[in-house]
Amino acid sequence: MAICLNPSLIIADECTTALDVMIQAQIMNLMKDLNKKFNLSMIFINHDLSLIADVCDRVAMMYAGRIVESGPVNDVFLKPAHPYVQMLLKALPSMKEGTAQLVSIPGAPPRLQEITAGCSFLPRCPYGDEGCSFQVPPYVEIATGHGAACFKIDQLFI
Repeated sequence: MAICLNPSLIIADECTTALDVMIQAQIMNLMKDLNKKFNLSMIFINHDLSLIADVCDRVAMMYAGRIVESGPVNDVFLKPAHPYVQMLLKALPSMKEGTAQLVSIPGAPPRLQEITAGCSFLPRCPYGDEGCSFQVPPYVEIATGHGAACFKIDQLFI
């Protein structure tokens, strides 16, 4: 139904949520085929980072309604710059030997109606300081097509 009117863009919001792995793979293969056959651009909104890593060329990671980091999937997943993205990727389960303990991000996400000036990740950020509480961090390009919004970007991105 989504391609009936020959769109140039499809937005797929959680299109694989609550599907078993086999059906999820079939849906993603169908989406890849549609992308090639009709030369479509697609935006996937998803919480499954392994699916994003497998399917997407670029990723935008969000926290509290703002993009905190974006860029090519390999750049963001292999060299994350924003503290939230770094911590989120460390919290993913791993099949590597000796990594049985899951890491969690301390604290809780903010209530969006209670966000004030400054960086919304500050209460959970291990690098934040008083300077982060006055204004929203600007989005800074750190490599071609890869950027993040953090006042500490020069210290965190190596």
